[in-house]
Amino acid sequence: MRIRNCAVIGAGLLLAAGCSHAERQARTAGEHGAIKGRAQATRSPRPAPPPPRKIDCDRVKCVALTFDDGPGPYTARLLDTLKRNGVRATFFMLGENVGAHRDIVRRMALEGQEVANHSWSHPDLTTLSSAEVRSQIQRTQKAVKDASGLAPTLVRPPYGSTNKRVEHAIGMPLVLWSVDTLDWRYRDVARDTRVGVKEPKSGGIVLFHDIHKPSVDSIPKVVDGLRKRGFTFVTVSELFTGRRLVPGTSYSERTAPPTQVTASPPPAGSSAGPAATSKAPGAPAPGAPAPDASASRGPVPGAPDSGAPSGPAPSGLAPAPPITPSP
Repeated sequence: MRIRNCAVIGAGLLLAAGCSHAERQARTAGEHGAIKGRAQATRSPRPAPPPPRKIDCDRVKCVALTFDDGPGPYTARLLDTLKRNGVRATFFMLGENVGAHRDIVRRMALEGQEVANHSWSHPDLTTLSSAEVRSQIQRTQKAVKDASGLAPTLVRPPYGSTNKRVEHAIGMPLVLWSVDTLDWRYRDVARDTRVGVKEPKSGGIVLFHDIHKPSVDSIPKVVDGLRKRGFTFVTVSELFTGRRLVPGTSYSERTAPPTQVTASPPPAGSSAGPAATSKAPGAPAPGAPAPDASASRGPVPGAPDSGAPSGPAPSGLAPAPPITPSP
């Protein structure tokens, strides 16, 4: 009897132990499930960049601030300044710098800044073969898209150096500048501020470098000064809204559209028909996209190794102004 009682008691203890272990497993699984469920419930969808703005820079006094050679150690602080002041700008980035700053590049896109291509390693593209030029651009395209989710649509050749062969190899619109602050040379906040505020004109593109601390330090006062002059800040793509940017063509600013000339009405009693409207020389046909007058299909005057001249610009197009090579 005593042996049987002991066996019964032992079986009961084993059952209790088994139940306790099962309960612990169930409770642990439940806790893990609750944590996982909470994580899934709080996980938000990946945010998307803001929609593009529709700004008519023929009617609004626009300026595009652009920043080259980043991202770098001061780019995050620059983004803070732009966000705080409601300013959109364009960043021409080096592909070799993107990998170490992927979060910064993603932030640019999410905050409505424009991501653009400045080659992989900043060579003078006119000294490379066409295949090497394409590699410089395509590698940067992939790096920026992988980091930001957006593929750049604009290229700025290093030093502003280009020629017909380079333009053909790139196969995208090229963006130069109308104001070079020369911030890379002087590294002086007061000078950067003075040039950045006084020199831009409506439709202008201003060149800074976000890899230099004095350049970034100057931006708050540059923004204040240009706002007092009545400027609206836009990205380069926004600057050319309504204009067709041609691949392989260089642009340094947005100029005023061609004016329409309306003929005087005929004298009273004349048998002449209704007054005719003629377009100024070089003006586009009605309803056709207006080519931008700042475009240049030839090499950049003054750029190093720019190659042989390619002839005068087409009718209605003014060549880009001389460019001071920028590092």
